[in-house]
Amino acid sequence: MNSFRFNKSDYQLTVMYFVIATVWLAFRYTVEKYTDFEIITGLLGFTLKTLILIVIITWLIQRYVVSQKSYFVFFLLTFMALGVVGFLDLLRDYFTADPAWQWNSSLSSIIVNSFYNSTPDVALPLGLILGKKYYENKLDYAQLESAQKELELKVLRSQYDPHFLYNSLNTIDALVDYSPKEKVKQYIAHLAALYRHLIQTKDEDIVTLKDELELAGNYFYLIETRFENDYSFEIVNSVVPKSNYLPNGAILTVLENVVNHNKALDGKPIETKIIIKEKSVLVTNTKSNGRTKNESLGTGLQNLSKRYQLLSDQTIEVAETEKTFTIRLPLLRVLD
Repeated sequence: MNSFRFNKSDYQLTVMYFVIATVWLAFRYTVEKYTDFEIITGLLGFTLKTLILIVIITWLIQRYVVSQKSYFVFFLLTFMALGVVGFLDLLRDYFTADPAWQWNSSLSSIIVNSFYNSTPDVALPLGLILGKKYYENKLDYAQLESAQKELELKVLRSQYDPHFLYNSLNTIDALVDYSPKEKVKQYIAHLAALYRHLIQTKDEDIVTLKDELELAGNYFYLIETRFENDYSFEIVNSVVPKSNYLPNGAILTVLENVVNHNKALDGKPIETKIIIKEKSVLVTNTKSNGRTKNESLGTGLQNLSKRYQLLSDQTIEVAETEKTFTIRLPLLRVLD
């Protein structure tokens, strides 16, 4: 807890406690046949005693527990405050009681009675305030943590490969010179659909598997058109997943990783399959000759792994053989 200073709701809780406690004590004193003078002085004594102790103890908490972490000093001063204030209230009760009660003058009895006279009255309001402060701080921390996660996710979502748009525009420029008009229009339509999806979902942390596959379909067309026979893509969907959400742009990130790290050699294309499982999506691709494991995980995949950690308790899994590279993307569930 970073601070124990009172806020508006703390004062409201304290006032409510004193109202209820005063009504109860007035009822108790009446039942026990206290005189009017005893009732008035008893209620005033209870209110002043409890208020003074709340002020003193909360100040001690702020000074010696929160700020200085001096726990021994805090407990020592707290016990002294409880004893002194309790003793003063005993004196008030002694001089206002009718008939006067017998005073036990031994030091041990005075100490015990002083603590007994003060501790129960301040324990309940302080307990309420401490419990309230604890849960308020837990809530503040959760909100701060949520805001931090949201900020991190926004940063990570923004880190798509900036060269992709540049390369796509260069492809359009080449198509205009050497390809039929309809092919150019189709390429522009798929590029526009891809970026329209990215813009429409830019504030979404997760999207449906269906949306991700549609995005992948547009990406397939753009890459296959740009590189002709260097890359081939296939979606294998043999089951209907129960959980069907993924981090926004997850499949696109993996596909970008495939293209960025694999180049077709000797006329042999890079083959990529998206395999839909009940609880995950597998993206597996053949590898370029000479590609090493250290070259496998680019910034995009590192960011994607971090996004999974922020969104859930799952993460991506990488499996690599001499000829293939596979990434497992766990499907996420949305809790109502």
